[in-house]
Amino acid sequence: MALFGKTFKVTIVSLIIAELLSLLSYLTPALEQATFFIVVIIALFFTLKKIEYGFYILLAELFIGSKGYLFFLDLNSTRLSIRIALFLIVGTIWCWQRLKRNDLIILKNKLSRSYLLLLIFILISFLIGIKNNEFSNVFFDVNAWLFFLLAFVFFDLIKSTKQIENILQILLAATTLLSLKTIGTLFSFSHGLDLIGGPFYKWIRDTGVGEITYVGGNIFRVFFQSHLYVLIGFLIILGFLMIKHESIKTKKQYLYLGVYLYLTSLAIIVSQSRSFWLGGLGGLIVLIALSWFRFNFRLKKTIILIVILVAIFASQILIIQVITGNFSGNLITNRFKDLEAESAGISRLNQLKPLTYNILQQMITGYGFGKTLTYKSNDPRILQNHPDGIYTTYAFEWGYLDIWLKMGLMGLLVYIFLIYKIAKLAFGKMDKQKTLSIGLLAGLTALLITNIFSPYLNHPLGIGYLMLMSAIIINN
Repeated sequence: MALFGKTFKVTIVSLIIAELLSLLSYLTPALEQATFFIVVIIALFFTLKKIEYGFYILLAELFIGSKGYLFFLDLNSTRLSIRIALFLIVGTIWCWQRLKRNDLIILKNKLSRSYLLLLIFILISFLIGIKNNEFSNVFFDVNAWLFFLLAFVFFDLIKSTKQIENILQILLAATTLLSLKTIGTLFSFSHGLDLIGGPFYKWIRDTGVGEITYVGGNIFRVFFQSHLYVLIGFLIILGFLMIKHESIKTKKQYLYLGVYLYLTSLAIIVSQSRSFWLGGLGGLIVLIALSWFRFNFRLKKTIILIVILVAIFASQILIIQVITGNFSGNLITNRFKDLEAESAGISRLNQLKPLTYNILQQMITGYGFGKTLTYKSNDPRILQNHPDGIYTTYAFEWGYLDIWLKMGLMGLLVYIFLIYKIAKLAFGKMDKQKTLSIGLLAGLTALLITNIFSPYLNHPLGIGYLMLMSAIIINN
């Protein structure tokens, strides 16, 4: 299985061009509409040529695009994202091609019923939301959940080892570029080449790619939502190296994978995301535990691995200090200090009381999508428009509580049951797909832990990973 072949090279070049085109169109508003349609036409052309090509484009955007607005079409008060456009292109052409073959039958496998059951609960929560909540809130809240409609597209288009190889190369290319972009952004802001409020900063923020926050001294937090896939890519490739995948045969391949692991882990540290750090720690524990109990990865190897990882992370703290010129304090320990005084921490904690209170009032069926709650926020971005900090929203940081509030305990349990079945199938296929299965399970663990504090299971990023993992396990 090649990991840095032609698909990797084509993907990384294509994504660099896409990023530059996105920045150019943002800096030149007159080009926004034209670039959006150019990208749509290119995606449509390749999807019509071969449905897998469109599917790969959709995945590449998912891996790197965070909220999906690298390109968008302004429609008065709302924006149509390139992610929605790709969703419609791939989904529509897939249905059309299957209709032509008189084969529009739901694909049956060990997970199809669980996905259908979850889709039914999503529909129920949508109808409850329409009845009880403001329509615009319901529409934008349910929007991300519609990504689950692609589940059977994933099952149909991921069938062979070659397709899985292509997807892994796309993942590695996207996360390599994302890591370099993260590190480059930190360097640029730390040395005053870019400024908070400047054009590059606004491009990152307004396209929904991520956030750049001043911390102190020359330190900036560079957080992209798609860092989730950087973390997942790190865990999958670490699993490949730990179990020595049969495709890794030369020193050159080990070098490439080692550099990839270093870049991705450095990007996760630069993100300063406590959720990702905790998710990554959980993923590492699962990776080591599965290797220990299933693949004879014994104490000596475990100790060596831990020592190497500690040395790598220590060197990365030093590299960040060199990049920023800031040698005072420890980046990691500082992120866990004074959580009760830090604005993001306070805002997250302030959501707990209204969330738990309202969940207990209607805990079985939930309130439906679009349910809003009011809490006091210390987020500087919210304080700009709400000086008193009193903020009403339908989007909450506590991932599982958000799902429980809107879909009720029944909907949450149906979702958890689907995840359980995915994990069980991956564990059962571990003997046949050992290197890939343990990496996928470690990635799933990281996602589940991250979702406690940051909502990903109700977002295309997390939903996409579940469908991708499901299809790989079912079909290979």
